[in-house]
Amino acid sequence: MRANPFSAKPIEPTEFELLVGRTELMSDLRQHLRFGSPRTMILLGERGSGRTSLLQALSNLSSTSYPFTFYPEVNPAQTLLNEMYCRIAGYDTPSSTNTLVEEMVAKLQGFTGDLPLISFDFPGVSGVELAQVFERLTPVLGRLRALVIVALTPAQLSAWSDNLQMQFDITEPLSDFDVKTARALIDHRMRKVSNEAWSIHQSILEQSIAQTGGRPALLVRHLRDLIDAERGASTSFTRKSEMLEAMNLEPNDAKNRMPPAAEPLEPLDIESEPPGEPDAEFDWDIPEMEPDVEEEFPDEMVEPELEQDEQKPEFELPAFEIEEEPAVEDDSGGAILQMEPGTEPPAVSQHGFGGLAQRHRTASVEIGLENALRPKSSGPMAAKPDPTMRMPEELPHLESEESTYWVADTLPEPEPLPEPTPVMDPVVAKSIGESLRKDKPTLSSTTLPLDFERVSALSDAEISIVEASIAREVSPSDAALQAYLSVGRPRLSQIFNGLHKAGILSVRKKGRTRLFRISNQAKAHFTDGHMEA
Repeated sequence: MRANPFSAKPIEPTEFELLVGRTELMSDLRQHLRFGSPRTMILLGERGSGRTSLLQALSNLSSTSYPFTFYPEVNPAQTLLNEMYCRIAGYDTPSSTNTLVEEMVAKLQGFTGDLPLISFDFPGVSGVELAQVFERLTPVLGRLRALVIVALTPAQLSAWSDNLQMQFDITEPLSDFDVKTARALIDHRMRKVSNEAWSIHQSILEQSIAQTGGRPALLVRHLRDLIDAERGASTSFTRKSEMLEAMNLEPNDAKNRMPPAAEPLEPLDIESEPPGEPDAEFDWDIPEMEPDVEEEFPDEMVEPELEQDEQKPEFELPAFEIEEEPAVEDDSGGAILQMEPGTEPPAVSQHGFGGLAQRHRTASVEIGLENALRPKSSGPMAAKPDPTMRMPEELPHLESEESTYWVADTLPEPEPLPEPTPVMDPVVAKSIGESLRKDKPTLSSTTLPLDFERVSALSDAEISIVEASIAREVSPSDAALQAYLSVGRPRLSQIFNGLHKAGILSVRKKGRTRLFRISNQAKAHFTDGHMEA
């Protein structure tokens, strides 16, 4: 290998044989040139998809090619029109624009043979500005006997109006490379620098496609760095490996320290309660009855008192004097509603022994133990004199001014009870809360105007931060960035602040942490092609 065959620069017209993966599109465009079919077209493709390389290779197939790749800043529509006249008709530009257009149309009508190729490729210009320029140039371009191609990104095309897009034939977006096309790219490039082919392993090729997404420009750079790393040059691969070695990561031996197999859990010999039996049915002094015990009873009615005498409990409670409360039915004269056994709602336990405590309280109430253990009080408690206090033996002297004692005829009116606080309907309260949440203003990230001079002079460290901010939110406390750039948090914070002041990064606060991300202006600027450097 005499040199590294993978270069990130676009393909030149003399290197048209290096173009791969665009055979069908190139065949259609070549047919338009040879068949003499004038038209205006839009070559659509993302940044790095190979639009410039395709136009350069197509110019080699045309006998007359007029590429325009430098965008004028002052009066771009008129300037581009004058440059087109200079390259097609001559340098003696008429002072009248209409005369200029007519002479240029007449000059192209006199050409014979293949159609001339006129191409416009301005990746670094916004779509809004290009739309204003081509709205003025399109009527002129439609009269020219030539194949006019304008290379645009999807972001630039989205800024064009529907009426302007209808005047162009838009191609399908340029697709990314797959494994087969990537292998053809390697073979075509290796033929220029070596007599032997590069039998790259299938796994390495698939990994390269996965890391770059198959984008041609990114794939070529990846392969270039891969060869440079094998040659010992400092690339992104070597920097990543050096960063990992500097971290001194110890292997994780947690798996080795675990037992080879976990012992199975033995089930506890505890009979589970039937699912339909409530917790409240817990008998203290009545033994369990057999399911078929009802069949042994005689047909005659048995008095409950005799049944209780015949049954002997396992243990007896102390003989407390239990005061029986009068039945509520007798007092109120009404019937008491009772639940059927087994239909009571289960008691809610607040802790591990909540169910047992609830059953204990229920059983105590049923047998009257709760009132029995409570001390009884009979009448008011008599006050006992305090022997330590000494009262004076003298009688108190009462002063009187012979005031008349009187009693009011009526009692004062009682103060009105406070009105109960109205309770809002929960459905209405929920709707009000949802409306308040919708009306809550969202915290927007602060972004300053984009400084284009600052963008064009980014350092390597700043470019690394911008690349990281495109993928995710970053902060000066990011350990990976600190290790990658070999700087501390104060220095990294200074770099972040500088990029924020330049409008490249936007910042939002989350608590006491500042999170930075690429600003919308910078993202649009880089998407249009200023990230190539």
